[in-house]
Amino acid sequence: MERCEDVKRKFNECNVSSLLGITIDHVEEGLARGSMAVTKNHTNVFGGIHGGILFAFADQVGGACGNSMEYKALLVESVARFKKTAREGEVIYAEARLTHSRRQRDIIEITVTNAGQEVLALLKMTSFIVENAAKTP
Repeated sequence: MERCEDVKRKFNECNVSSLLGITIDHVEEGLARGSMAVTKNHTNVFGGIHGGILFAFADQVGGACGNSMEYKALLVESVARFKKTAREGEVIYAEARLTHSRRQRDIIEITVTNAGQEVLALLKMTSFIVENAAKTP
């Protein structure tokens, strides 16, 4: 549990979280949840959340999930399906789950929703396991 609290702290203190206003709310082994309030700075020319911002949010929560294990994992591939937008003033949520782990690859599935539990995006991320976390600072 201490490792998961450390991952939560590190991802909340990360420059990306600070820049975008991402909060990692919960981390346990193989699971992470986060939230983010959509601001004007997050919107595209049509007034909805920019796809890159939505992806970065999901990636940050997925990274917390992937690093909740006894090793470090880095994103190597991702597939995103955007289904609905969010607007300025809305809070969005992401839940990332480790769904498959084998040899040096993990698969994490992330669902991004709004306050009404409507699905905004579904992402599937493949991470490469780079080293044992116990041996790194």
